[in-house]
Amino acid sequence: MKTDNLPALPKGYTYRLDLARSATPRDLKDRARHRWFYFPHSYSDELLNAILDDWQLAHASHLLDPFVGAGTTMVLARERGLSATGFDLSPLSVLVSNVKAKDYESDTARRRLVEVVRLVKENQVVPEWDAERLKKALSENERKAFWNLREAILLQKPEARDFLLVGLLRIVKDFSRAVANGGWFRWVERIDQGENVLTSFERQVKRMLDDLANSPSLINGQMIEAKEGDARNLRVSDATFDGLITSPPYPNRHDYSRIFHIELLIMGEKESDVVNLRHRSLRSHVEAQKPNGSKASISGYEVPDNLKLVLEKLPPEAKERIIPMLHGYFEDLYASLRVCYQALKSGARAAFVVGNVRYLGILVPVDEILADIGTQVGFSHERTWVIRLRGNSSQQMGRFGRVPSRESVVFLKKER
Repeated sequence: MKTDNLPALPKGYTYRLDLARSATPRDLKDRARHRWFYFPHSYSDELLNAILDDWQLAHASHLLDPFVGAGTTMVLARERGLSATGFDLSPLSVLVSNVKAKDYESDTARRRLVEVVRLVKENQVVPEWDAERLKKALSENERKAFWNLREAILLQKPEARDFLLVGLLRIVKDFSRAVANGGWFRWVERIDQGENVLTSFERQVKRMLDDLANSPSLINGQMIEAKEGDARNLRVSDATFDGLITSPPYPNRHDYSRIFHIELLIMGEKESDVVNLRHRSLRSHVEAQKPNGSKASISGYEVPDNLKLVLEKLPPEAKERIIPMLHGYFEDLYASLRVCYQALKSGARAAFVVGNVRYLGILVPVDEILADIGTQVGFSHERTWVIRLRGNSSQQMGRFGRVPSRESVVFLKKER
């Protein structure tokens, strides 16, 4: 790969721009199971394949993903015969990750789909949702259609209920007037499509059923499970996992509790639940709050020199929100890395997919700072792949020009 015209890299960093497309979710929409539900800023399975091909883990190995997102790591582990355990604070993440990675009996799921459709056609009730944001996102007819579908789904037996619920959540974006836009969403105008909700749901579930028919079953002894948990304080046994692949939220102020606010409400979460999730999330956005007991979880943490340089360069207007957010973000990463270090076996490797960001023209080298924090915890920094160069936002380009930021895979190793 020619790198003559590319920015110079720190020691131990190499360009892997052949993986640039895999740093996005574009390919997931065509991948069985992966396409059932994916996040707008996730990586694809091709990136994971490159990492696992490099590692050559034993067939019975067990992976950890402390920021499981939409379960890409878990689904690929399933395909490769590996076990995987994922954690996330979001109940939406836990639901979709488990559904995408588990076995389902397709005939049973198909019968449950028929039963749900029958119940919806026979029993139409007035929805009890009172969330104002939901009323703004969906028309009255659409809310009624989603409510009746959800109620019929919740009457089904556990072996098919969650599978059907993910099918329902997957179509929300086709109707919602709240459209994801970066870390927020914007409101758009749409005509009432209430009469199309049931048909869209059936079509989506049938696509999922087709994937089931073409998916091999889990092999004997293979364990795949996502659990609700905070990466800064996971309850896992020491020296349990053979490897770790994850992508913590980037410190770019994107807030997934907002991006998927409508899906969370349709799941059954209350507005107060969503706000609480927002406050408890990793401090990658300005509304996240300092976790209880954080002093204990960051005991031994020292602000890395390269982070100090960034904070010194930021102008005064960053002091109120950006600087506290960056301080909190890297404190949270330190707490997470401490947990990860304890959870991994001696000699195990960890891969963190991260993106550098820029505020007010100042670059935040997240990949370098994370590597430094990893060494504080006890990891060694093996190497870093730079997989993509991204331009800064249109607002910043107008003021500071187009300056690329790295998207990287930071490889750490627990030596003993």
